[in-house]
Amino acid sequence: MLKLSVGAGRALLAACLLWVSLMPQQASAHAVLMDSSPKAQQQLDVAPQEVAVTFNESVGPIFFRIIDKTGTEVGKPGEIRLDGTRMLMTLGDSLPNGTYVITYRVISADTHPVGATIPFSIGEPIGDLSGASAATAAPTSIWTVPVAVNRWLLYSLMLLAAGSALFVLLMPAAPAIAATALRVGRPAALIAALNYLLAIGMGGAEMVLGNGSALFGAAAWSRGFDSTLASSAALGVPAMLLLFWGCSKGATPPRSGVLGLGAALAIASFLVTGHAATAPPVWLMATTVGVHLACAAFWMGAFWPLARSTQLLPLKDSGALLTAFSSRAAWAVGAIVLSGVVISWTQLQSIGNLFGNDYGQRLIRKLVLFVILLAIAGLNKLWLTPALERGEPSAAGRITNAIRLELALYFLILLVAMTLTLTTPPRAIVQTGAGAANPLAAAMAANASVKGTLQANGYTAEYELTPGKPGENMLMVTVKGADGKVLENLADLEVVPSLPSAGISDIRIKASKQPGGMWHAMVQEMIIPGQWTLGLDIFVTDYDKVEMSGPVEIR
Repeated sequence: MLKLSVGAGRALLAACLLWVSLMPQQASAHAVLMDSSPKAQQQLDVAPQEVAVTFNESVGPIFFRIIDKTGTEVGKPGEIRLDGTRMLMTLGDSLPNGTYVITYRVISADTHPVGATIPFSIGEPIGDLSGASAATAAPTSIWTVPVAVNRWLLYSLMLLAAGSALFVLLMPAAPAIAATALRVGRPAALIAALNYLLAIGMGGAEMVLGNGSALFGAAAWSRGFDSTLASSAALGVPAMLLLFWGCSKGATPPRSGVLGLGAALAIASFLVTGHAATAPPVWLMATTVGVHLACAAFWMGAFWPLARSTQLLPLKDSGALLTAFSSRAAWAVGAIVLSGVVISWTQLQSIGNLFGNDYGQRLIRKLVLFVILLAIAGLNKLWLTPALERGEPSAAGRITNAIRLELALYFLILLVAMTLTLTTPPRAIVQTGAGAANPLAAAMAANASVKGTLQANGYTAEYELTPGKPGENMLMVTVKGADGKVLENLADLEVVPSLPSAGISDIRIKASKQPGGMWHAMVQEMIIPGQWTLGLDIFVTDYDKVEMSGPVEIR
């Protein structure tokens, strides 16, 4: 039996967190394609014996194929090989002259699947790829939403289980209140252990684009175990089992050593995956994220026992407990804010990147909810807690309702935080190392682009499509009103590309707003040369839409 004093439990928790922060880890973000062989749009004189793609980080292959213009896989590919950040594949058959597409799907170190298509030709210019469009279409998975829901539950329950343990370790609470915290942590730990395991199978099913029964197949679990989801579960499942045992009913005094070790391992499980904890420099980010999670868990684990204290303790004793918690929570909140600033700055790289992209918008939503949460906590500390200490009968109900509102907001904050892990951070498109450059900016600087103007209903849209060749293109759009001024407050903008001659239509791409009224979108579907129709749906307001379109030649 592992029985330590509360002080020893606290020391063990601190030691485990320090050990975790020093663990060697792989720096990762969403994988970004940096180079390929053959290169996109390249015309080769001789058929390649192997193909290769290079990323900004190590990846795990899901598939890697050569598709001809009819959509048929060709080349008799051999085994996929990994060499650092390069993925290579030898071709068993020599490809005849013609047009081909390299298509791949890989899993980045933070468990996010990414893919792309790279057209090239042998012995002749790139030809019609309409037959390959279906075979190289961007894949979708029915598992994306279930994976997100499971991840949110895992976030919430892990923090609740670990936070319940931290509350018992760090708060001088009466036995009845400590028992209340443990009663909450026990089922949370058990369900979270299941969520860790489901994350492996469901994540693997998403990676391999499995159907509804993929969770029961070996392929999904094999892929999941090859990812960092398995490393996370290897720490998280034992952590939850330790917390389940440590939160057992009748454990008097509480099993402090077990609770401390369980909480530390639980937090560690989130430091071996995800683009926040594993961002370079790893030692700083792992430590920062560990502190952020530990403080967030302590705060979350305190909600329910504090609310119950108004019913289980005399009002003055409950007020004294809330006052004691407030003094500790002030340090925790300060650490959350400071670590949050470090994490956000690392992911954004600049203040300007807080605006005009999905990651920044979601981070802003999280910040707004956090400010509201702080305001309610301030109300509790400044007005409701003193009233409780004075023994005012109405104070108990009011502070209980306020704490319940805080808990609901906390779950919302965790939901937004979860969506951040599914969104490419601005730093992910920047290649690290000597001579690093943003690949999108490099494309713009190459002067290979198509520029044009579209007009409708007195509005003008100026666009630039880069590189204006078959393959993925970057579209930048600026919308002006009748007075010629840029409209910086548009509600939304959607890109609608189509190629009727190849039967390509019904494509809608949501653009993201950039500083200065510019809009940005990546158009992956333009893999076929020809005269495309570029449509724009411009939402001047939520209820006022302007549609415009015009021809764009992709050569």
